[in-house]
Amino acid sequence: MRVLAFDDDAAVGRLVVRVATLAGMEATAVTEAEAFERSLRTDPPQVVVLDLQLGDTDGVEQLRRLAMQHYPGGVVLMSGFDARVLGTARVLGQSLGLKVVGALEKPLLVAELEQVLELVQSVGQSLSTERLLKAIACNELLLEFQPVVSRQPHTLKKLEALVRWQHPSVGRIPPGDFLPMAESDTATMDALTEWVVGAAVDAYRELVKLGISVPLAVNMSAQNLHDLSLPDRLEQRLRTGGMPARHLCLEITETAAFENAVNTMDILSRVRLKGMELSIDDFGTGYSSLKMLRLMPFSEIKIDRSFVSDATKSRDSRAIVKSIIDLAANMDMACVAEGVETEETADLLEQLGVRDIQGFLIARPMPVAAIPTWLAIWMQGGSVAPRAQT
Repeated sequence: MRVLAFDDDAAVGRLVVRVATLAGMEATAVTEAEAFERSLRTDPPQVVVLDLQLGDTDGVEQLRRLAMQHYPGGVVLMSGFDARVLGTARVLGQSLGLKVVGALEKPLLVAELEQVLELVQSVGQSLSTERLLKAIACNELLLEFQPVVSRQPHTLKKLEALVRWQHPSVGRIPPGDFLPMAESDTATMDALTEWVVGAAVDAYRELVKLGISVPLAVNMSAQNLHDLSLPDRLEQRLRTGGMPARHLCLEITETAAFENAVNTMDILSRVRLKGMELSIDDFGTGYSSLKMLRLMPFSEIKIDRSFVSDATKSRDSRAIVKSIIDLAANMDMACVAEGVETEETADLLEQLGVRDIQGFLIARPMPVAAIPTWLAIWMQGGSVAPRAQT
């Protein structure tokens, strides 16, 4: 595996090269944009380690260039400027479709750099669309469920299904490491979504046997909205599995919903006509117009966690959250706030008018078998957030 470091400080580049070489990787470092561009073109690396402050250019500009070139490898960001800028750059890179696998503050700690490179190396050797398709066939994937609830009174409204990959040698692979790869190939994304829907239907039957009958939400990719037969296939899978259509909610990100408006309107209208619910996920992070939102048959808006988590501290975020809540109410749509982690945030959301919440304050994602115990405790007024699995 080849690593390319770009930092205008040659000493930092040498450090990255030394650590990567000791880890058994081939590594080089450059200090100028022209050399960086030439290396990407002539000997493409599998990992780019990129500083944000680069003299005549900067890391954000280089992220844009990597995205324009559809760079498929991993990106590790580093900066000694400001931790918040580093965090923003990481989100930006991911939003541009890049696989940002780490963000390190400077001065670099060798142990942290080693850890990130080790992760990149182990995952990089194990991930490909072909390997993911094999994982689907070999039953290496699993679903965990995170509740959506209202607190007054305590009511379980829905369970969101979240896919996980339990790799036999690497261990648990985070969704952020394999979902972008899956979305790069339509056939792979279709196969993954088909597996998720099927597993959700199976989980629904299991929950019913445990005395829990609530809707399940599954995430839908923009790549899935190309096939006009999707509503029929979903309906058939639900009918075969004995799951009422009204108990399946498809969550679609704001950006995905508007990539091909005509196809999306066709598919989503038929999904709703067949009785399924539709939720627009991560609302507020895309660039869609309100006119287009009005044209799409969504039944629910989910407020993005970036606004929710900041609402108690930022007047701007609070204003955005309130505007989305009012928008949902005025359009006769349900509204869910995701990413709720504190009582203070939950109380504020209720004051602003949203009742349905989701986040670590309520529960972390959990397997089906853990839901009855969590539900029994939570309905009695307790708070149980199972420890995240590694």
